[in-house]
Amino acid sequence: MGSLGVRPVAAERAVVGDMDGRVAMITGSGSGIGRATALIMAARGADLVIHDINAKGAEETAERVRVLARKARVWVADVSEVAAMRRVVAEAEREFGHIDILVNNAGIAADRRPLEDVTEEFFDREFAVHVKGTMFTTQAVVPGMKRRRYGKIVNISSINGTVAEPNSAAYNGAKGAVLAMAKGWAKELAPWNISVNIVAPGECLTPMPLARDSPEVIAEKAKKIPFGRYGQPEEMGYAIAFLASPEADFITGQVISPNGGAVIVGL
Repeated sequence: MGSLGVRPVAAERAVVGDMDGRVAMITGSGSGIGRATALIMAARGADLVIHDINAKGAEETAERVRVLARKARVWVADVSEVAAMRRVVAEAEREFGHIDILVNNAGIAADRRPLEDVTEEFFDREFAVHVKGTMFTTQAVVPGMKRRRYGKIVNISSINGTVAEPNSAAYNGAKGAVLAMAKGWAKELAPWNISVNIVAPGECLTPMPLARDSPEVIAEKAKKIPFGRYGQPEEMGYAIAFLASPEADFITGQVISPNGGAVIVGL
């Protein structure tokens, strides 16, 4: 175990072929959890709609998907811009024919500021990316899923959306909304054989915490996690891929929180 409290992730555990013929759209898949999920799904046979606001990162993900002999196409857009995301979905459906899986992963960092310091601009941006982006990207994808009477939607919330943290008021609220929307959609969309679930990651070594915290801070925070380390993006990706797979056909409206035991999330 290294100085960051990291243990190497086991070799690829993808169930080869269980996503053959499926098309997955993952927002924010230019890095971190989104990229890891894209590669896991590609290893399982899915073709990928790669979306990110960062063109370079998105292209890097797409190239790695293609190495796995799967089709990948990149769209660059701000997830909070409704018209742009509707265009992305429409163009992706024309190119791929359909979208079977949607992972609402795009996000920005937590605020880490006292309640009194939350500005209207910051609040609006947190909710625009996490809530508005999730809402209207899903709205654009659902009609096609209804026509085919099949779909898997996974919203990426956060441990902050389940138990919250101090000094993260806007982020807590936005991630809580992402979770609550999914629960409502699960009931609303079930008649069309569309499942909607939530993954709520705990501390994870993605670019955001690595840019924000020093190795010493990460190592100290890792000591408070029962497993003694941060999670890896792939470990979040396995949970997401499971919920998007045939193995989870009878699961909807549920929350999986890969967090190393930091918080035990009950029913």
